[in-house]
Amino acid sequence: MRIFSLMLFSLLLTSCVSKKKLYEMSSSFQEVIDVQLNNSYQQQDSILTLALALERSRGSNDALLITQDKLQDRLALQEDELDDLKGNLTSTSSRMSQQLDQLRKEKRAAEAAQANLLRRQDSIVAEFQFSVEDALNVIIESLDSTYAGGGYTVSLNAGDLTFSVQEDYMFKPRSVDKLTEQSPAIFRAVMDALQSDPLLKLMIVGHTDNQPNPRRNTSNREYGALRANFIAEEFSDTYYLSTNRVIAVSQGEFAPIKSNATQEGQRANRRIDFVLRNNVGNLLRALEKLKE
Repeated sequence: MRIFSLMLFSLLLTSCVSKKKLYEMSSSFQEVIDVQLNNSYQQQDSILTLALALERSRGSNDALLITQDKLQDRLALQEDELDDLKGNLTSTSSRMSQQLDQLRKEKRAAEAAQANLLRRQDSIVAEFQFSVEDALNVIIESLDSTYAGGGYTVSLNAGDLTFSVQEDYMFKPRSVDKLTEQSPAIFRAVMDALQSDPLLKLMIVGHTDNQPNPRRNTSNREYGALRANFIAEEFSDTYYLSTNRVIAVSQGEFAPIKSNATQEGQRANRRIDFVLRNNVGNLLRALEKLKE
């Protein structure tokens, strides 16, 4: 601006210009100067605005850099944590695999032990049942060889054998203490069965029909008991069967095998049952030992 004023002053000194012309030129120059000044102010404002924007941008950039650094730090930390987790996962997977293998071995061992236990249990039960099955064969063979009179049945149940004989083949009519000629063969067959297994025990059961028995003032249960007790004493006295292996009971008319409505059914119900049983206590003790 100073240069422009000097030029104007020089022009005035060197030129012969009228005042009017000079005023017009001065006004024109002044407008130019004002425009230039306004432009200059605008440029300064722009420069200031840009400077402020630059500073803000630098501040934002610094904040972004700080945030970026923090994010990078967090990323690095998470990567370390991820590496630790991968390591733990690998270790856990390996440990679980070992435990799974151990559990499989234990399962196979338990299954083998269970199978062995079942085999031993079946063997014990089979042996328990075999003794009464063997007694059945002994009775049949003994009667077939010495007695063919019939009048008896043999049935096999779990753990016991029932040898049932009609009263006509054991006792004389209307008697509780007089035996028939066929009775020794029956006693011998029962004794052979008992001697085949010393663990077998004998229960003698007296049965009647539902009709009054021959003894006055005696119930059918008492009548059956008299016969059962007499047979038990005969085993002990004549055949030397230990008293702890035999017991006598009576069911009288209360366990019929046929209907008492006919004479045939009544005759079938008047019977003596010889029940041979294995010692259940021995079976239970043998099964208990399997737990050890």
